[in-house]
Amino acid sequence: MSQSIPKFTSSDVDEGFTPEDARTKELYKEVGAFARQGQPILIFGPTGAGKEFLARHYYNTLIKADFFQQYRDSWPAKYEEIRKKYAACYSKASLNIFLASIRAGVFQSINSATIYPSLAESILFGHEANVFNDARTSPGLLESIKYGVLFLDEIGELSKDLQAKLLRAIDSEIAEGRRIGGKMDYSLKDIIIISATNQPRTRMRQDFYYKLGMDVEINSIDKRPDDVRKAIPHFIGKAIGKRKDYAAVTNMFGLSISDIKSVSKLSEADKVRSFAKSLGEDITDDILMRRWPGNFRALRRAIESAVLRIDSPDDLNSFSEKLRRNLKFYIPRYSEDAAKTIFVFEKPAGDAINPSPFPDLDTRILEELNKNKSLRDIPEFERSVLAVFLSSNHEREFTRKDLGEYYKRYENIRHTSEAHIRNRINKLIALRILGRSGTGKSTRYHLTESFLNRVFIRSADIFSLPALKENLDDRSDEINALRKFLLTTERVCVTAPTGFGKTVFIAMFSRERKKQYNFYYYCLSAAGIRKMFEDIVKLLQSQRPGLDADKLMKDPVHNIHPYLGDLFMAKEGVKPVLILDNVYYNADPDGIRSIVTLARIWREVIIILISEKMDNAFEVDFHEFQLCPYS
Repeated sequence: MSQSIPKFTSSDVDEGFTPEDARTKELYKEVGAFARQGQPILIFGPTGAGKEFLARHYYNTLIKADFFQQYRDSWPAKYEEIRKKYAACYSKASLNIFLASIRAGVFQSINSATIYPSLAESILFGHEANVFNDARTSPGLLESIKYGVLFLDEIGELSKDLQAKLLRAIDSEIAEGRRIGGKMDYSLKDIIIISATNQPRTRMRQDFYYKLGMDVEINSIDKRPDDVRKAIPHFIGKAIGKRKDYAAVTNMFGLSISDIKSVSKLSEADKVRSFAKSLGEDITDDILMRRWPGNFRALRRAIESAVLRIDSPDDLNSFSEKLRRNLKFYIPRYSEDAAKTIFVFEKPAGDAINPSPFPDLDTRILEELNKNKSLRDIPEFERSVLAVFLSSNHEREFTRKDLGEYYKRYENIRHTSEAHIRNRINKLIALRILGRSGTGKSTRYHLTESFLNRVFIRSADIFSLPALKENLDDRSDEINALRKFLLTTERVCVTAPTGFGKTVFIAMFSRERKKQYNFYYYCLSAAGIRKMFEDIVKLLQSQRPGLDADKLMKDPVHNIHPYLGDLFMAKEGVKPVLILDNVYYNADPDGIRSIVTLARIWREVIIILISEKMDNAFEVDFHEFQLCPYS
């Protein structure tokens, strides 16, 4: 039976609202011009600024281009050419698996930060049968998309090893890939790879960066007030459309299903749009007075929370009043007081400084540099760039050349000579901000422990792993089993009766997997999980004296959530692991509810519970991992 030709189908992608900000409009024009030529792009910009919507705008412009229409017309012939090439190398069964995976003309998005490093190559390039235990033939994303766009979001999170493996794929002159254990190279000249990152260019291999395409940059929303004004009613309307009490909402607006055709179109109804526009005008000033580190993502979350928290809408007046009241609570939760923000990311000349992956650390390092009189001769803009560079490299060593190359990214830093860089580094060494190792060309520099203690939120005091004795019995089989378990779930409850060595096992597992994960261990006591929240709040207050401890403790799971990045650090894009031991001490209903809520809200961390048995309340969110007896 012959395989039917897959349809050439353009994806229906929503690119959000049309920007109003003048610079963003120019950016959209620039991206549109690249799209009409099929030119790949790399989008720089902070989290939540709209990088994926810009990528979607690229795709929506691309599919209107003349050459894309030619791709559509030539697809049957191209498909036959591809089929014949694969048929010469693969069995009928393997060939059919590949042909069934083909998607022509589509837009496919994948977040690089969510790909497990051990699976990333297989997901992107594919693999052959039996290259792993029980592996079946699986084509990769790069191989399956034809005449379409693959959007790699957060590409800076990919490991340097995988970046190296992608070099041939993204090189426009070569554009080839091969499955793991593959029999042939396949062409990638008929796929456009566009990418985005919130990290500085230095986090990528230099050869990788230069092959990714034209780089463009989208600003944070703090610099785009016109876009914020347009986004507010858009988000209000969308949030109203997400409510599930359709009858009550349509009655409130005086609508019927025939007026809106379907409940999915509720946000597009004229009365809803008019309400959203009027309310948006009233609350815009309150929103523009705040700084939004999470950009549109945080703003949308604040507005959605305020809309969806309303229990039962009666009429538009009461709905509007409740919404305003809720916003007074949620706007401060997802934003910051602009007056307290000291870090300047942009000079008037327009030389924007991309924050590092650790923006709070950027700010604290800059504060320390600004305090030091010996560094007053360094221009303010250069100090800001230096703070971001040090923050980006706080976990690793760097060379003078690394700093010099970073400086060259900014036109406002006029002096980038070797002598100038040496002068800056020597100043930091004299102040014991930097230490060094090696000699000559092999000299490497690093932030000193004493300086890190001053600027970096350190969780080791309350989240330190238990010590291990030497000559412990081998538990490699169970360690390997839990490793595989974590590839399929991020919520695990390790169970075993007393005396089975649960704590020793998790400490052994953590030591074995420390190159892959950052582990944070907390042993619950009779005080329950509330004591952990109290310890976390004290830790946060030590670095943020203005935080209100009482307010945080009223709803600790939700109120601590915005600060998780300060507490638990990811490792090369892999989520950190929070381990809660002695969970059976947390037997009261409130404590159990807190853990369940934590599991559902704190999606940025992997959670492992340690207990004698798994409480029924955990069964929906956690997967049980049972230990064998241990001597």
